[in-house]
Amino acid sequence: MKRILDRLKMDYHNLQIKYKLFLLVSWIMVISFSFTFFGLQYAFHIYDEQIYSKSSQVLSTSSNSIESELKNLEELSYNILTDSQIQQYLSSISEDSTEYDKFRMRTNMLDRLTSYANKEEYIQSINLVDVNGEEYVVGPKTVKLTPTQKADITKMAMQANGSNVWLNPEKNDLLFSTAREIRQFRNLSFDNLGTIVIYINMDKLVANILEGSRKMDGEFLIVRDSNIIFPKETNSLFKEAAMSLDSEKVDSGYQIKKIDKKNYFLVHIKSNYFDWGYLNVIPFNQIFENINKVKTFLVIIFILMFVVVTIFGIRFARNITIPLENLVASMQYVKVGDFKEASRNALKTPIMQDDEVGKLQQNFQTMIQQIDELINENYSKQLTIKETEFKALQAQINPHFLYNTLESINWLAKGNGQTQISRMVEALGFLLRNSISLKQPLITIEEELNVVSNYVVIQKYRFEERLDFHMEVDSDIGGFYIPKLTLQPLVENAIHYALEPKIDPCKISVYSIVEKESIKLVVEDEGPGMESTFIEKLKRGEVKTRGQGVGLSNINDRIKLAYGEKYGIEIESEPNKGTKVIIVLPFDKGENHV
Repeated sequence: MKRILDRLKMDYHNLQIKYKLFLLVSWIMVISFSFTFFGLQYAFHIYDEQIYSKSSQVLSTSSNSIESELKNLEELSYNILTDSQIQQYLSSISEDSTEYDKFRMRTNMLDRLTSYANKEEYIQSINLVDVNGEEYVVGPKTVKLTPTQKADITKMAMQANGSNVWLNPEKNDLLFSTAREIRQFRNLSFDNLGTIVIYINMDKLVANILEGSRKMDGEFLIVRDSNIIFPKETNSLFKEAAMSLDSEKVDSGYQIKKIDKKNYFLVHIKSNYFDWGYLNVIPFNQIFENINKVKTFLVIIFILMFVVVTIFGIRFARNITIPLENLVASMQYVKVGDFKEASRNALKTPIMQDDEVGKLQQNFQTMIQQIDELINENYSKQLTIKETEFKALQAQINPHFLYNTLESINWLAKGNGQTQISRMVEALGFLLRNSISLKQPLITIEEELNVVSNYVVIQKYRFEERLDFHMEVDSDIGGFYIPKLTLQPLVENAIHYALEPKIDPCKISVYSIVEKESIKLVVEDEGPGMESTFIEKLKRGEVKTRGQGVGLSNINDRIKLAYGEKYGIEIESEPNKGTKVIIVLPFDKGENHV
């Protein structure tokens, strides 16, 4: 069992977040519904008991009223058998009385019986049978006894020894009857004088009693030995309900029985006085219709809520997990170094929200871009450094031999009085020493200007009056640092592109512009100028320089490498209007960059 639980925990932990959220929402819904359902079931059970209590009270009140009336009938039968006129007449039957006296006493007796019959409207008939078997009948609807009935009732009354006997003749619909033996009280002889039988209309009796409590739902029944003794005519379903209830064995209470595929609520009470029970049969749907509607409505609402919550839960989970899934996929590309594809994959989900997931997505995209830029920048800088080192190494072929050779040429020129050759050789040696040495990648502006001056000295001997060179740099910035071989290649480019194609003199100027936060060194010429498209290619390094010189892109990259992206080279040029190459440097001594 523990292994199964551990396995389930492991499977749950390995699920995707959207499935975990879906399971969480589902469990919350199921638990909430379970609590609600069982709570309602308990409430319905309490409701059942309250309905039983109410129905039982109504049924008990009605049954007590019925039994009270039936007891009154017993008292009425006792009053009849003890009535002096009735006693006198029945006693005179066996005596030698005149016919007139018997007629008069008989008339008085019938009048007394009629007065008793009129006391209650539900009394149907009062039958008196004397010892000779003669029957006297009074009442609104008289009932004649057959000889067999007379014999049976008389026998039952005599066996009761003066007690009341309740009869339910099967052939007399809606009629109950009570019988009692009449005995002679004169001289306390207790001789048998006859039998009194009182027939009652049970339907009228029950109707009178229930008339004040017609709020009772369902059908009122009187049941004895699983048979309905009242009313005689009733619904077959109620008969089946009565047959399912054994009043002799089942105590008072309530039951819910299914009869003919329908549920019925049965409330039954045993009579405390008679051998029957009282039953109230209520169609279940009649009292529980609203409850069933509530149950059905609850189930439908839960299903709808579950569907709605599931749909919104899935959408909610997808809104959270889709960006995370894209981030995970992007991280896989980062793992193999494909930052372009990682950034493209992360951008598949637009950043709409400003929550934790949105911020995570924003930060991840920013991180990818920064890492990619740093890698490209570092790669470009490494290429620039390698290119500079390679070109410098090309110039380092046996430098001592080259220096000694130039020194020998210099002394030879001086010995022969060739001052121009001597000056050119000295300038060339200075240029070579500064270009070949890589010990310091940054030199002062003053040192760089000395390199430019020596380079111009050599070019002056070549171009003579055609090269109109001017240098006006603020002396206060001479101590600031600049990458080696920055100005000299620019002056060299100006000579190649502006001076050489022309026959007329060409002015080339080097000057400075000092601002609050930067220093600008400008190399300006009066050459043919350049198109804007050519300038863009030149910046990207797509145009090769003449000879083996250092290109503009190389210079620009080295400045950015030393000082940052905001510094470097700017080019201003228009066709036939010359060119300005502007070097932008930070306004500081530059010791931190050395």
